[in-house]
Amino acid sequence: MNQTPSLIRAIACVSILLLGGTQCTRAEEDTPTREIVEKVMKSSWDKEPTATNPKSTLTLGELKMGKAYKATAQEVQVEGFPEGGMVTPAVVDFTVRNFHSNETQVVRRVREARIYKDKLGEWAVMTGSVKGQDISTKEPAVK
Repeated sequence: MNQTPSLIRAIACVSILLLGGTQCTRAEEDTPTREIVEKVMKSSWDKEPTATNPKSTLTLGELKMGKAYKATAQEVQVEGFPEGGMVTPAVVDFTVRNFHSNETQVVRRVREARIYKDKLGEWAVMTGSVKGQDISTKEPAVK
């Protein structure tokens, strides 16, 4: 788990703030981190068991983020991204485990993704194109 870029940004921001600057605050608020991506993805994938569905958990593997850009016209008009919002392209490697009574089904996925703040100012991750093939395996049931 490489947190070096986040750590460097945080140290730089603290240094600037200690010297009386404020310019890094807004940029830091609009820069997604591994922790943000993991939290947002877990909010969609982690599920408690129901009468019809097993418990499900997400584990974030490798995350590669590209350079942020302003949302395109298509992203705004078709996909609902906020106009003028910043979008960070990424490749997300994650594993989802579904805990059945007799086994745990495991699916590893790698997807292109876009990370952005939605119209309410909340972080969002939109996954898209498949990168490689999903890998499905089974593990013993968790007691």
